[in-house]
Amino acid sequence: MSARRLRFVLAGFGAVAALTLPPSRSRAATPADSAAAQALFEQAKRLLKEGKAAEACPKLEESQRLDPGSGTLLNLARCYEQTDRVASAWNKYLEAAAAAAGSGNVQREKEARARAATLRPTLSELVIEVSADAKALSGLELTRDGERVGQAQWGVPIPADAGEHRIAASAPGHESWQGVVVVKGPGGTFAATVPALPPVGGVAPVHVNPEPAPTGTAEPARPSGGLGTQRTVALAAGGVGVVGVVVGSIFGLKSKSNHDEAEKYCDGSRCTDARGISAGNAAHSAGNVSTVAMIIGGVGLAAGVTLWLTAPKAPASAALNLTPRGVELRGSF
Repeated sequence: MSARRLRFVLAGFGAVAALTLPPSRSRAATPADSAAAQALFEQAKRLLKEGKAAEACPKLEESQRLDPGSGTLLNLARCYEQTDRVASAWNKYLEAAAAAAGSGNVQREKEARARAATLRPTLSELVIEVSADAKALSGLELTRDGERVGQAQWGVPIPADAGEHRIAASAPGHESWQGVVVVKGPGGTFAATVPALPPVGGVAPVHVNPEPAPTGTAEPARPSGGLGTQRTVALAAGGVGVVGVVVGSIFGLKSKSNHDEAEKYCDGSRCTDARGISAGNAAHSAGNVSTVAMIIGGVGLAAGVTLWLTAPKAPASAALNLTPRGVELRGSF
């Protein structure tokens, strides 16, 4: 077996392992099922001859569900191939080969394996990488196009049809994540990386990007004047105080909301429901932020008022102007 063939076998292990044995039926097809399956099969064959593969594939899928058979699988693989679902076609050819081998149909098995071998070099692959922070989360679950992706598939190239594939990640007590990967063909490997999932109700860090220092020729110095150092500091302290009070109030309300949510699932101090635990943790975090912000706000307001009242008095004229950047205070003090 070549290295490339081995890689594909390992990559598609979840699907291919089941293909090495004849397909098992959960129940025998009833006469009604067999009749419906045959009718759908004949309609699909006619649609394929008319070049209407997109209409034929769903009928073949239903026919196979009602009454599985290697012949239906072989035609379904051809249908997928005609609609550019190369990975699905490759997979169905292998299924058809295994089913034909189980029923002793050597010719059909040979045909299915030959088609699978022809498609193999054209397969595109999708790799779902998981960041170290995401891997550390308890209960992390991934899905691809709504289907669960087991941990054994993480970081493994898996054959995928061309087009958009939606990747989603979730973990108890954390925000969910979704991403879209566009797979193109023929061939090529495409990747999606699951990032760290932030905790529910967590406070994201605030990054402040200061404006760059002005460059060029400096303006001539202007006559001194303005608020003075003490009153400037007073305004700054008051501004910090106002922001602190606002932030504290917001997080206080958020803490109460999360606390009320937690009480729905918890009995007093005992809580075994994951939703209650998550809401309780969020309430605790928001409460801490609210307390710290209120303390900072109170100190800032008190300092601002004190500095302003004790600053040297001077004649002043001022005006408030609305600008695109906000409220601007101009004048001499």
